[in-house]
Parts: sequence; structure tokens; C-alpha cells
Amino acid sequence: MKCIFCDHNLGSSCHTSKPGYASRVLTPEEAIERTMRELCEDPKLRIVAISGPGEPLANRESYATLQGLRDRGMDAKICLSTNGTLLEEAVGMLCDLDVSTVSVSMSTQSFDIASNLYEWAIVNGRIMQGVDMAREIVTRQLRGIRSAADAGICVKVNTILIPELNSNDMVSLSQRISDAGAQIQNIVPLVSCGAKSNLRVPSTRELDLARSSASSNIQQFIYCRQCRSDVVGIPGRDRVL
Repeated sequence: MKCIFCDHNLGSSCHTSKPGYASRVLTPEEAIERTMRELCEDPKLRIVAISGPGEPLANRESYATLQGLRDRGMDAKICLSTNGTLLEEAVGMLCDLDVSTVSVSMSTQSFDIASNLYEWAIVNGRIMQGVDMAREIVTRQLRGIRSAADAGICVKVNTILIPELNSNDMVSLSQRISDAGAQIQNIVPLVSCGAKSNLRVPSTRELDLARSSASSNIQQFIYCRQCRSDVVGIPGRDRVL
């Protein structure tokens, strides 16, 4: 599916910092070798994540990479980011690969808001738009969260705050994802790009208010640095691969 604030571009700039951004996409073989080398050189690294660009659960390469790492004896925890639409059907394989955490990108539970948040989605080979698309996406995301949680996978929900679009949905969204089994929510400000680069970024006050209102339903994570996908190290002291 295509969010209005994503551009799905790759780039060589090491100064660009936004979630899902990377200079290039690694093959499974390259990813496995690089991961094992980084883990060997820095024993403090304990989490390996696949976060983009694109949707990891839609790519066979994601599974090949994780299986290859497990075959090499990697014992670090695995986190995988997903838009959640394919999560329900992928839970069994994720459990087989001992994935401990999934981060689901979900920014609304409202069909009306979702119809404006996503440009299109491909479901079972069919391109969908509008409210029908929104209903399919939100329903799949909540089912995926519940299935993963029921299977013992820790679920974190990443929510993009867009003041003019979803700020009034934070309480309802936090309640729905908590009821579905998510353990923690990460509300972060919009990084404006793509076709809707004119969207307003929330103020610090608006972000604090969204987190505070949602915290009555689910624990809030407030330390996110909105890292790119191709970094290694501790946030704030990381480096581009």
C-alpha cells in the first residue's frame, strides 16, 4: 500500500534521516554477511531489524535473510517492521524464525481517515482505493496485531501524527490497538515528503498532547529518533552502513 507521506525512494545521501530510508537495498546474502560481521565486531548489538524500504512481509528476501541468519547461529533478537496488512498470514512463519517483536505502522482506526491517509493498496492482486481500501487495511491491521500478540510476539504500533488528518483519532486508535493486544505505541511526528510534502508537521505541544491522551489506553514509547533503515549502533551514536 502507498501512504500519502512516503516516496519509497532510495538515495546515496548520508545526511538524509527518515524512517524507511536507505541508500540501497541489500540482497539476502549481503545482509547476512554484513549482519554477522557487525555482531562479531560489536557484542553490544543485541537487536537485528528489517524495516524497509518497502513492506518486508511482501518480499521473499526478508524471510530468506532471517532464515539465513538463524542458520548461521545468530542469537540476537529480531524485530520486523510492517504495515500490518499481511501480518496475520505471516505469524506462523515469523514464529518459526523466532521473531520476537513486530512494529506495525498504523496511524488511524477510522475508515474515513484511512481513505485519505493511503493513496492505494493492492489486495489479492486487486488495486483498491477509497473507503473500501481503508476498511480492508484497518481490518487487516487489527487482525494482524491480534494474531501476533496471541502467538506471543511483542507488538509495538508506530503511529504518524499528522495534525490536520488524524490528531483527533489518537484516543480511539490507542484503545483499539490495546484491545487487539499491542503492548506499546510509538507516536512520532510526520516527516513530510512525497506527494504530500506540504502537510504540516506537528508542534511539540501537539505531539505531547497526542501521547498523553493515548497513554490512558496503552504505554507510550517516547525515545524514538526516527532512524533510517540502514544504520547500525545505539540511536544517537549510530552510523550509516
